[in-house]
Amino acid sequence: MRGSRKVGGAARTSGRGSPVSRRLANYTALAGEFYVLAELALRGLDGSLTLGHTKEIDILILNRKTKRTFQLEVKTTAKGVQRSEIFGLHYGWLMHERHGHVSNDNLLYAFVLLEEETGKQRRPRFFLVPSGDVAAYVRWEYRTWRRHSTRQTGKLSSMREFRIPIGDVSRGKLPPSWRDGRWKRYEGNWGIFGRSPVGSLAGRRRSSS
Repeated sequence: MRGSRKVGGAARTSGRGSPVSRRLANYTALAGEFYVLAELALRGLDGSLTLGHTKEIDILILNRKTKRTFQLEVKTTAKGVQRSEIFGLHYGWLMHERHGHVSNDNLLYAFVLLEEETGKQRRPRFFLVPSGDVAAYVRWEYRTWRRHSTRQTGKLSSMREFRIPIGDVSRGKLPPSWRDGRWKRYEGNWGIFGRSPVGSLAGRRRSSS
């Protein structure tokens, strides 16, 4: 049977949407959340993981120095560089259409990229993005895809994709609000949570290694 394997005498499908792939996706998402929690702790920020299978907010954050709280949604992918005729080279994370209509100053997104190099796991990369920038991109991305895609079936989908461009990008491959180059500042943008209460433990760790 193509796309399946025998486990315990029964065929287990390992294709997209199968129990195996869903469990793998769940573990990938959970790994991303714990990676983010570790980075928050290194910066003296209090992060609490929320519970539930259909949660919309993954981590609640308190900056004790500023007394400000944040809501963080974490999206994680293990895919590397992707190529699109419409959007160019990019990293991508699956989203939902509702993400195009949610904008809140206290709501942020952490897009986590898990990479492997020659069989060796590399340190994850983190892109911290305000919800307003995410919403603008998700709305623009769908309109652009509908206008240029040649693989449409006529069925409307609620799935969207958020992308971080790679390399030089033409203006036409970016939403208007992104053409100031803001997307280049998303990676490692931990300052989005305000000044660290304890300084940068992450920086001390790198300097001592």
